[in-house]
Amino acid sequence: MLEIELKARLDPDQALDLEARLPALGLVFDHWSRESDDYFQAPDRDFLRSDEALRLRTLENEGGSQAFLTYKGPKLDPLSNTRQEIETAIGHAPDLEAILTALGYRSILTVKKSRKLFKGREALDGVSLCLDQVEGLGSFLELEYLLADDLDPEKRESIRNRLLSLLDDLAVSRDRLTRKSYLELLIASMTS
Repeated sequence: MLEIELKARLDPDQALDLEARLPALGLVFDHWSRESDDYFQAPDRDFLRSDEALRLRTLENEGGSQAFLTYKGPKLDPLSNTRQEIETAIGHAPDLEAILTALGYRSILTVKKSRKLFKGREALDGVSLCLDQVEGLGSFLELEYLLADDLDPEKRESIRNRLLSLLDDLAVSRDRLTRKSYLELLIASMTS
């Protein structure tokens, strides 16, 4: 799959205001979750330098808990976080973590967040909006669209522009956008 994503930092009061306005824009609450994302470094290459990520996510919500292993490829354009994403559900996160460790992968950092997920309806079908509260970083908005890997660049750009237009409709300034992952932002906050 290909994930087209825009991420913007929010002020805490801005997140509350946005949430109240989402239904009028065609975005309906889907679910909440608590997510713990363990990021791994490969033994044979530096994922931070290659702009890749390997993440083990443990997710808890009203439906119980789940775990996922996700690979994210390098970002594909200079404006968004568009990248290849390959994800699979796993049965038992501690066992997979033990396997990765045995293969030489090492956990570098854990990102914890609370997330409220909203799904687009009608004209926004296929769009997901997440309001995230990330430990150590604050409030963020993510707009996402998942699609087939083989989509041509023009259609990818069209979807990205659709997300940018939605960002404008939400009255979130484009200067609040960041291309950095939560991992990169957390590392930067720890080293500054």
